Formats: sequence, structure tokens, C-alpha cells
Amino acid sequence: MEIRAIDEYYSSKLHKPFYMVVGDEEYKKILENLRTRAISIIHVSDCCNKADKLPDLDALREKLETADVSCQYNKVVLVGLGEYLALSGNNITKEVLGEFSNFNLGSAQVVLLLRCIDSQVEAFAKSDRRLLESGRIAFGENLSTSVSFKFSDPNLGLYQINGIKGILAKLEEGFSGVICANTVMPFKDSLLPVQHVRDSFEALSKKLGAITLRRDNGSEEMWSRLLADLRQRNYEIDALMKEYGLTDIQDLDYYELLYGDEYKSWLFYISLMLNIKSYEEKYVGYVLKSSNTLSSFKHRMLSAIMEIPYEDKRYSGFYRERKRLLSNYPESEMASFISENREKDEESIYRLTDNTLVERQEIIIWIANHDISDNLAEIYPDLAAYLKKYSFNGKKMSASFAEHLTAYFEEYKKLKIKNTVTDDFSDTVAILATKHVYNQLPKRDELVKWKDDGKTQLFWIDALGVEYLAYIVELARRYGLQVNVEIGRADLPTITCENKTFFENWPEQLRHPKEEDLDGIKHRGKFGYYYGPDNPYPIHIAKELSIIDHAVSDIATTLGLRKYDRVLLTSDHGASRLAVLRDKEEKYDTDTKGQHSGRCCAYFEGCDIPSAIIEKDKGDKGYIVLADYGRFKGSRKANVEVHGGASLEEVIVPVIAFSLKDTSIVISVVDEDKIKADFKVGIKVKLYINKSVRDILTLGYLSKRYVAKKLDDNHYMVEIPEIKRAGKYPVDLYLGDDLTKYLEIKVSGKSATMNDDFDDLF
Repeated sequence: MEIRAIDEYYSSKLHKPFYMVVGDEEYKKILENLRTRAISIIHVSDCCNKADKLPDLDALREKLETADVSCQYNKVVLVGLGEYLALSGNNITKEVLGEFSNFNLGSAQVVLLLRCIDSQVEAFAKSDRRLLESGRIAFGENLSTSVSFKFSDPNLGLYQINGIKGILAKLEEGFSGVICANTVMPFKDSLLPVQHVRDSFEALSKKLGAITLRRDNGSEEMWSRLLADLRQRNYEIDALMKEYGLTDIQDLDYYELLYGDEYKSWLFYISLMLNIKSYEEKYVGYVLKSSNTLSSFKHRMLSAIMEIPYEDKRYSGFYRERKRLLSNYPESEMASFISENREKDEESIYRLTDNTLVERQEIIIWIANHDISDNLAEIYPDLAAYLKKYSFNGKKMSASFAEHLTAYFEEYKKLKIKNTVTDDFSDTVAILATKHVYNQLPKRDELVKWKDDGKTQLFWIDALGVEYLAYIVELARRYGLQVNVEIGRADLPTITCENKTFFENWPEQLRHPKEEDLDGIKHRGKFGYYYGPDNPYPIHIAKELSIIDHAVSDIATTLGLRKYDRVLLTSDHGASRLAVLRDKEEKYDTDTKGQHSGRCCAYFEGCDIPSAIIEKDKGDKGYIVLADYGRFKGSRKANVEVHGGASLEEVIVPVIAFSLKDTSIVISVVDEDKIKADFKVGIKVKLYINKSVRDILTLGYLSKRYVAKKLDDNHYMVEIPEIKRAGKYPVDLYLGDDLTKYLEIKVSGKSATMNDDFDDLF
């Protein structure tokens, strides 16, 4: 119908413009048809003097007026006018339509192929009935159009089409749908939908479809730089992120990325925002949702955990994720978090980790002010290992003495971490001071001497007492080492000059340089630790544990390099924190003012202190040594910890033999299904070992160890009198002090066994 109307116009003698109003589909069909004929096509876009300058309508009028001379054919079609008028708005459309109604074309005939303004043409036709009556206007059957626009500032360089000239040219081809172009034109009165991208952020959002990004996620400077980078890479953001090493971001170092190069840090933040849906159930996602800027994200990575109650089902997962992500954060960053975290003091412990020294110290401070936390094994595994009960045992140590040592040092460690000394414990120390129970132990020098086989390195940690044994055994397990622990005693007084012969007598080429940092912390102020009113807490423990960890790691490396068969770790003496806290001053003001904070002094006549031990057999000197928590009057108070006296923690020292774990050893329970409990004698467990061993074999149950009696080279028997009933019992299998295996023993009762045997007959 539309072509017929045009043909009728071309066949007439009319020489004024013909209005052909169509929709998108008819526009293309008519244009394709007319291009096959002897018809000239005039484009409105050709009247744009510059790429982004509106069409010169005067030039257009001139083209139409001279079409009979300037065009190849007298039959002409004008394209682009309807779209241009639609962009210009209702007023201009009405004005131009009216002007062309009386336009004289000479001998030419011009079809105005119009779309996007059907309503305006219809209203114009109603206002001028002569158009219809003269046959100069026609409407297609389907006038619908899908033309709309997305315009961007040319400086953003977002789209391929540039300026109004390019926009009209695209439309004149018959294009429908969304036209995306760069132009400065506002087209505020457009009859068609127009979206404007006015800055870099809007440009990126449109181009990437990034609905998760917000304008305040970055500055215009950052958005502009990102847009420029993406434009160079054909808007492939994955390629840009790959160039900056921001792929697989879950495994990256968050601190390095967030606090390094400013632009890269911001890109990292944007990459997280773009992928926020993949973090919905994670701590990072929780932080992103409430972080508008990189700055707020950095702060909330530290602090957002404080908003989540410890009982919340998300907490455990969030805590572990945060700990991993913050693993490389420096002390300075975590210090600010610690200050904020103290606001809700009761729950603050649950949000701390052992990533940094400042956090580990804060955990210790919290415990000193409250109690040992139920989640200590999760937040600070090393401290939990230190506090774990260590069950003492030895070839010549009585069960009673071993049990007393176990209880003593378990309580000592608790009091040390809680930074207090109770009257009960002080009384216990005072009683022990007169009994000299440590004399039941062999001398350290004797134990060390027996290990000198020419294949063993000696490693001396100054001031290492037996309080660290549980921790050292755990470290050995982590580093894959086998340990064998013996307990010895130092010489009195427990000062280094009287306890270094063991080291001097060891072959020089087999000595490891003495580790002095532990002793330096305790009483020489090393690393800045001290004890006073403004620093009353035992925060030095954190550094102590790291020093020991480093030493055992060094030992593991030495053994791994096969330099020695074994490494023997021991010490000159231990030290006491509780003697410092007790601050008990004795009545004597000696000439020497006491040595080592008054724990011992040069011998003098007439000392009647019950806890004093006289050591005359020290050349021409002689000493008086205090075995309780006292110190001689007038002596300088101890700094952090003290030694020189004869408390158990000062005088008892470990002798630990490390070696590579023998993975060829196999130990198993014999006849596991036949273990029976007897209410009077407990149970007996028979063990099989595939090769002969020198170390003691023990089973650990309820913090006690039960020594296995050797039956032959491959079989041992262990009695556990505490297990008297049927059930399943967890036990630990030790070879020496090496935790070889965790077992669960199934025990049946006598009566149950008889009933089972009876049932088996049928």
C-alpha cells in the first residue's frame, strides 16, 4: 500500500512534498524498493557541516529547491528528517512540517519518508485538511518504532558512532533499536527515549552492565582512568585484571593489594565489587555490602567482624576467612583494630587471631583480666599448646613424683598466664622449698654427657625451663620430628656461670651457638619487655613462644639436611614469673645486695631463712639460695622473670633429643576386640611393634601416661587401671615423647563377654 501511494504521487503532477509516514519495518522495505529505481536520495545528515553539529536546514531547503537541477533524477526521496525532528521535539517538528507543506519544488517531486513522528504528522494533517484532500499524505499500516538512544560525552569515547551526523546516517540506513553514540547534544525535548551518559562512571556502567558498582565506589579520576584502560582493550575487563595480576583474587595477599599502588588497590576493590555475588555467604561479601569506597572497605576488613555476635551461625566461617585474608597485615594496622575491639570487652577475645604479635599479646592481656578462653585452641594454638598439661615421666621417676610435677607445672602455667600468684601456690612453693624434691632428678650434666656420641649436635637455649615441654612436643609433631624427653636438674644457684660446663665439655664442632633471646627477655629487657604498673601483663610469653618455635624449626632444618643424627636441646636453668609477682622481701640486707634480683647471694654466717639452701662447695665463694619466692632485702627487683633461686621452675630443666621420625615403625593393638575391663584392675592393652626401639612406649589417657612393659622385641603390655567399665576410650600412643598415633580402644565388660560367648553357640 505504501509503495502504491508513493507511485501515485510520482505519477501525479504535484510538485510539493509528499508525506509518507511509516514504521520501522515499512521504512526498510520502501527504502530498498526505491533504491532500485531511478530515484535520487537526499540525506539530512549531509547537511551537518561537522560531525556533531545540527543539520543546516537552510542548506536542506536549498537542496530541495534545486533538486530538479542538482539531482540526477527529478523523483526524490528525503530520509532522516523524521528521526531528526523526533530528537528535536514537538515544537520544532510542528514548525518544520508546516513549512514543508507549502514548499515549491520546481519540476521535482520529493517524498518525505518519515518515521518516529506519526502522532505529530497525524495531528498536523488534522489541522490542514488540504494535505489529505490533495493526496499528499499517507500512513503505513504498522507505524511502531523501537528507536531509542544512549548518548555519551565525546570525551569518554564510549561508543563507535560519533556526533549527530553519524547518528542520522545510521538511522537513514533504516536502523532500528538502540542507537549508542557520542554527542554533546542534550536533546532535552526528544520525542524518543534518550539516556545520557555524562561521566566515566555512567559510561562504564552502561558498557559493562555493572549493576553492582556504585558511583561513590571511586573518584571521577579513577573511573576515567579505568574507562581509558578498558577502551584500549576493547572493554575486556578480564584482560585488564589479568595484566594487573588480579585473577584468582581469593588467593592473593590482601594487604599488599589494598595498601600498595593506589590504582591497583582500587582496581582490586572494583574487581571484588564486580564479583560481589560470588561472595554472598562470605566475610568479604559482608564487608563489600557496607563499604562504599576503597577506604571504607580497608577499614571494615578489620572491624566488620565486631558487628557479628559470636553465637551467629556465620561467625566461625567469617572468622577463619578473615584470619586468612589478614594473615600478612602488619602490627601497625592490627593495633588500630585492637583499640576498637576493646569496646565490647567480654567478647573481644573471640575476634583476635595469632596473626600478629600485637594480637597475641592482646589475647594474653585478656586472659590475665578474665580467664583462659574456651576458644584458645582456635585463636592462638601455640598458647593453647603451651598451657596443655604435660604428663611428666622418666625411667627413674616415681609415679607419685611425676604426678606432683605434672600438677605443679600445670598450675604454674595457668598462674603465669593469668598474671597472679595465689596464697595456696605460694604455700606449696614454701613447703617444697624445705624438701628439695628436685634432688630426686639426675643432674642435667650427667644426662647430657650420656648423649655425646659424636653424631649429636647440642643446642642450648638459655633459661628454658620444663614449663615449655607441652609446647615443644607439639612443635616437634608439626615439624615431623621424634622427641625423647628426660628431666634433669640444674646446679645451684641457677645462674649461668654455675651451669655452663655441660656446654663447654661438649665437642666444639657439635655445638649450636647459644640462643640467648629467651633469657634476654626474662631479665635483661630485650625487645623492650619490662614489668611495672603501666605494663603488668605477661605479654612476653608471646615472644617466648616464637623464639622456641624458631629454635625447633632450626633443629628440623638441621636434621633434614642430615648434618647430625640427633639434636640435643637443653638449658642452663629455668626462670620464675611468679617469684616476680610475689615480691616477697626477706629480712637480710646482704653486702652483695643479692644476685639475680636477690634470689641468691654470697654466703654469709647466721642465715636462718627456712627456704634458704646453703651451697658452700663453690670454690672460694659459696652461695645462699632461696627456694621459695623470696628475695634478699635491698636487691634490685626483677624485671620480667627471675632465676638464681631453687623453685622448681628455676631448677628443673629438660633434656630433649630430637631426631627425624622413623616412618617405617608400625605400632598396633593386638586382639583389639578382646580387651576386657575389670572393676578391680582396669584393662590391659597388648601392643605390637614391628621393630626394636630404644624409646619408652607409653599410652596416654586423661593426661596421664602409662608405661608399656616389654614382653619381647615386638610386644608390650600396658595396664590402665582407671578404665574399669565397658565403652570406647580415646588414648594417645607415645614413642618416647613423640605422639605417634591417636587410638580409640573398644572395651567390653566381663559379663558382656560371657553373654556374647553364650549367644555365639546358637
